[in-house]
This record gives sequence, structure tokens and C-alpha cells, in this order.
Amino acid sequence: MQEEAHDYIFLDGTEERELLIDRIGRARQGVRLVIDSVPEDLWYTPRYHGWTPAAMLGHLNLSDNLSLLLLRSALLGLRLKLSARQLDHLNNISARLFQKRLVAASLRSMERNQQRMADFVLHLPINKFSLQVYNPGTQTFTTVERGLQEFFLFHWEDHLKTMRQVEGIQPPAEPGAAPPSRSDNM
Repeated sequence: MQEEAHDYIFLDGTEERELLIDRIGRARQGVRLVIDSVPEDLWYTPRYHGWTPAAMLGHLNLSDNLSLLLLRSALLGLRLKLSARQLDHLNNISARLFQKRLVAASLRSMERNQQRMADFVLHLPINKFSLQVYNPGTQTFTTVERGLQEFFLFHWEDHLKTMRQVEGIQPPAEPGAAPPSRSDNM
């Protein structure tokens, strides 16, 4: 699997950690804006590589929970791994399981998870950053510091990009810009 180049943040200080938390929040807000742009009668219709908006939200929330488990296990010295086959199987199950999940419930879970991620990022001891955690998406080990960003930010940004493309929504030009709008040709 080819990994997209991402800009990692060194999380040595509070300012850097708050920057990451802000970016995590903006990615989730972007997903929320896309979901809000989709008519409710299409929330349970496949749109994103065969996934319904409801399933996509369920997948992202489940991924947050599993990623937090992987990270916490790594902090204890456990190097849990999921094979590509196991990951595909889990994704297929979650697509079916969440395809009709209430979107409102997933949005509430998204908000709770966002606060959990923020607390985890703010309180993670710096001496744990270099521990190894397995990234099932790339099938490689990475550091906890990078894993935080890969799991809670880049994963969401990658799915957000797909969702925006399908819905014809242009992302904001820069942080703090106006919310995305639909393109004229869709």
C-alpha cells in the first residue's frame, strides 16, 4: 500500500500538541460539514467507495477506538498487529454493521472521541513518543508520536478528501477560511 506524504508535527510542547488537537478538530468538523451537506434520505445509500455516510462515520469512530487501544497497548510494551486480511475483514464487517447506524448517534460518538483524543494527546508523556505502534493501514510499525497523527488526523483527512470529492465540495483555501461550499458543476 502506497503511503501518502504527510506533514508530521513534533509534539514536544503544549503549543504543538494544541496545534495537532486543532487539526484533529478541523478534520472532524470537515466530515461533519460533508455529512450535513448530504440530504438525510441519502445517508443510508452507498456513496464513498460503496460505503454509506452512516457506515463511513461508524468506521471512523470505530477506527478511533481501535487506534486508541493500539496506542495504549504500545505504551504498555505490547506490539499488537492486524494483518491486511484481518483489517479488510474488520472493515467489511463495519461497513455492513454501520451502514444503517443512526447518523446522530455517530456524530455524538465523534464528539466524545474528539475529546478523548485531545486528552490523550495532551497527557501523553514525551518519553513514550518513540515507542513502536503498529499501523494496520500501512502494515508497518511507526512511533507513537507519528501514530497519533496517522490514526487521529491523517486517516480522517484521507476519508474527508474522498467524501468531498464525491459530494463536489471544495475544501477551505486555508485554515480559518469560510466553510466548504459545493462546486458549481455538481
